[in-house]
Amino acid sequence: MERDRPKKSWRDIDRSRDRSVHRREAEERARRQQETARANAAQREYRNALEALFAPKTEEAQPAPLPKTAARIVLPPAPNTDPKHAERRRLLAKLANAAGPAAISRIADDFFAQGFDLPDDQEIYLQMLEHVDEARVRDAIAALTRLLAGELPKRKPVLEQRLRRIEEHAEEPDTREAATALRRLLQGRPGSGGAR
Repeated sequence: MERDRPKKSWRDIDRSRDRSVHRREAEERARRQQETARANAAQREYRNALEALFAPKTEEAQPAPLPKTAARIVLPPAPNTDPKHAERRRLLAKLANAAGPAAISRIADDFFAQGFDLPDDQEIYLQMLEHVDEARVRDAIAALTRLLAGELPKRKPVLEQRLRRIEEHAEEPDTREAATALRRLLQGRPGSGGAR
């Protein structure tokens, strides 16, 4: 007796198995079980948190009452509500994104006029190397020397380029010497490979 239907290849047989109703139902059941298990675990966690919140306090857990002469701790306002802090962040962002010595100098001078101090950030001091006031440039070189004693340079090629330019074009010998000393320090250290 001969078969009337064509013989299926193994590939066709495997494909039909993958599309079988039983397989899809089994996968759906497994997925629902996982979702149920996750929901139960989350529910247990919420229930435990609520029980801990409303559990009666034991006498050991309660802190001892403070004496009436205890000093009050007055916290400063949150950073987002302090307008001075917001202005500092705004000026720092402008300084970090400024291009050219004139813009950098104007923003930095405004920053210092507000009474702010620069944060210990390589990027900010890298920008300060572009300042037109050589005293500010020397301060930036000193800060970078201090920072680079404990960490790798983030943008070593840019830093070396700016230091070379200071060495060649600075009017005061102290500024040129400080730039040379920092560039020699950089040459003795491996670079971090940071982005330009």
